[in-house]
Amino acid sequence: MIFLELKDKVAFVTGGGRGIGRETCILLAKQGAKIAIFSDNELESKDTAAYIIDELKGEAISMVGDVRSEFNVYQAVQETEEKLGSVDILVNNAGVMSLKPFLETSVEEWDFLQDVNVKGNFLCSRAVVQKMIEKKHGVIINLSSIWGTKGGPNRSAYITSKYAVIGFTKALGEELKPYKIRVNAVCPGPVDTKMMEELAPDVNKDNWLRPIDIANVIVDLCLPKSVAVTATAVEAFGSGRPVNV
Repeated sequence: MIFLELKDKVAFVTGGGRGIGRETCILLAKQGAKIAIFSDNELESKDTAAYIIDELKGEAISMVGDVRSEFNVYQAVQETEEKLGSVDILVNNAGVMSLKPFLETSVEEWDFLQDVNVKGNFLCSRAVVQKMIEKKHGVIINLSSIWGTKGGPNRSAYITSKYAVIGFTKALGEELKPYKIRVNAVCPGPVDTKMMEELAPDVNKDNWLRPIDIANVIVDLCLPKSVAVTATAVEAFGSGRPVNV
């Protein structure tokens, strides 16, 4: 007998069309959750939803929007509540990265990374937390990075944003403890994703993790067995080096 630990829970996953987000959606669906996929790529988002519906016989919807837009986020959460129910699990996975020396980083590039990686987490969390407080139950997982724990060259905007994600996670996690809402960050090391392939196609990927490896960590933190873990950051880089400079 298969026990579905997240049966009928509603999970809202940003950037769920590919990579870590897609694998997270699929694993959550395998645990019985109903999945709302919010992505800026319509084809990828629909493909993930179709896989969950057709192959797993689960429930899923796909929505297109920008995590930087308060209106887009509000609309997506409203649609999720209407079609699936109020959100029990939020995975703030959407993110962007830039490899550029500090003096070559424009104000626009700096703002873009902060808006996607930090403001997006704030907007999505704010959109779902009130209902979680009312239910006295909820899980929020924010994707930081191993770069959110240390310094390195040619990525000052990215590192700043990922440090901020950890700070946001710890602050919100402490604030929401009285309502039994758990907030944690996951800090992956190098992961073989399409984004990283585009950014660094010639980098040695020996010992890099796969998206499913990080999805497993995310979903474990969503399960009831992880009730003791909140307001913290979990580093996940496997047997490889924690960072590749």
